[in-house]
Amino acid sequence: MLQHPSIARRSVAVVATAALALGASTLAPAPAQAATALKGGVSKTVPLTCTVFDDEFEYDATIKLSGVRAKRSDPKVALRATMSKMPGVSPVAIDNDVEATLKLKVGSSRATLKGKGHATAGPNEPVAVPKVKGSVKNPKNSLPVTVTSMSVYIPDYALTISCVPTGSGAMGTLRLK
Repeated sequence: MLQHPSIARRSVAVVATAALALGASTLAPAPAQAATALKGGVSKTVPLTCTVFDDEFEYDATIKLSGVRAKRSDPKVALRATMSKMPGVSPVAIDNDVEATLKLKVGSSRATLKGKGHATAGPNEPVAVPKVKGSVKNPKNSLPVTVTSMSVYIPDYALTISCVPTGSGAMGTLRLK
């Protein structure tokens, strides 16, 4: 037993405080779990017919599309895509800023992805296409993706290379998990 009354009071106070703290922590609601993002991707080589000036050329664009829905209840899906290099059809070297646009049908919604970059290539060498990004609002997590068009704009020359799918443009299904 504690001999001194002030030590006894302090001990009782410490025990009471600890009991309150433990009791309060067991009654407190559990912290909310962070929303888990849903992610997915689809990749396909899509044959495109491209036009520059009055000339046409074929571009088998390997397109890698990824999608992220920040949380299950969010209808917005952030989209990012990379594309393989375009064929080297320029008879002169390229060292210019470029802007790329990729238009897609994602589920029943339309999406426009855009990106900017700088391209360098020698005469008749393949040319890199900048990464593109955008978003689409669609609440579904299984979304068929179709390429509807693609273009590359070179501001220095006010030149646009326009491309459309040779076939259906279907890429497959983007499944967000």
